Amino acid sequence: MAQRRFGWRDSGQTVALAWPILWPRILKYAVIAIAALYVSGMAARVYARKYYVFLPDYIRWTASPSPSAAGTTHVFFLFTDHFEPDYDADRVRDWGARYRLLASRHRDSDGRPPQHTFFYPGEQGTPDIFNALRDLVESGFGEVELHYHHDFDTVQTFRQKLEAAIVEFQRYGFLKTVDGQTCFAFIHGNWGLDNSNGATKCGVNQELRLLREVGCFADFTFPSIYEDAQPPFVNTIYAAKDDENPKSYARQLPLSALDDGSADLMIFQGPLIFSPSLKASRLFLDLDDGNIHAAVPASPARVDRWIRANVHVASRPEWVFVKVHAHGVSTPEDANAVLGPGFDAALSYLEQKYNDGQRYRLHYVTAREASNLARAAAAGATGDPHAYFDRPIPPYVAHPLRRWTPYPDN
Repeated sequence: MAQRRFGWRDSGQTVALAWPILWPRILKYAVIAIAALYVSGMAARVYARKYYVFLPDYIRWTASPSPSAAGTTHVFFLFTDHFEPDYDADRVRDWGARYRLLASRHRDSDGRPPQHTFFYPGEQGTPDIFNALRDLVESGFGEVELHYHHDFDTVQTFRQKLEAAIVEFQRYGFLKTVDGQTCFAFIHGNWGLDNSNGATKCGVNQELRLLREVGCFADFTFPSIYEDAQPPFVNTIYAAKDDENPKSYARQLPLSALDDGSADLMIFQGPLIFSPSLKASRLFLDLDDGNIHAAVPASPARVDRWIRANVHVASRPEWVFVKVHAHGVSTPEDANAVLGPGFDAALSYLEQKYNDGQRYRLHYVTAREASNLARAAAAGATGDPHAYFDRPIPPYVAHPLRRWTPYPDN
């Protein structure tokens, strides 16, 4: 019995002595296993969500020092809405009534209410909806631009569709400037610009050139983070020239190329930025693409992210563009995301933090005005940005403000 008791005691002492030696090794292996699982999960997410399309440039962007902006930073906030009411005019009228109430509570540094750019589907022309949108535009709440879903088209077939849609829009004062030009900004349905997602969502390899030929000055489709269509560049505004292949905009040109005709369209991107998260389902990392919807509502934290994305033209780092987007009328949940208390609070925060008149000045702008400002910045414009809101693309016929005057003869 004594021998057995001694053996038990000796075994316990051995375990007790071994534990301090073993536990660091156990902890090390546990950390390695957790890290391996995390890396594997993140790699799977990068592949499944196609982050690899833009991740190299995102790393470059993250590593690049942010340019210092002297003096006041001007924040230009634009809302590009993929506005798809599915022919329901009553839905649009109800949406408009709610938007008037929301916008009446908010003003930028100039006393201007939020500006909504309604990218309306060209294939869904509906007179009652056009009238409801014109009423909102004439009341000073934004502008109407062109959105289009199409598939298996050619240059010829899509040109016919575009031209027919433009004629219809212009009957209501949209897509036609006060000096008689046909001009418009564009968002491609299903993110398929320039056949980047295949013929089932486009079909036209020369779409950038075609759009320019019929009056388009800029595309506002991106970002599109889960699609092959996503440009390989992030947080930038650039020019693109068409070629014979899909996704011509994968080659980046300076905005100055638009002035000499060596590029076809401006590609105006919104913010794309990773941020820490407390949600394990997202692997503790959020990717914010400026999309406002019920699952990811607007919030003060997101406003800070959008500003931190620092989308600007290199020559004017003190002009920061925040382009958000939504499908703001597609469902009741979508409407609540852009008309309800969450977005209301986000606008209030934007006005409180980024509109103090010294460090920041806030401007609510339309897509047309934002593209004009970007071109002015690229051209080395100086002074008050208001001088560039309406040049080179003047206001549309339906626009309530007539700030624009013709260029003087030279």
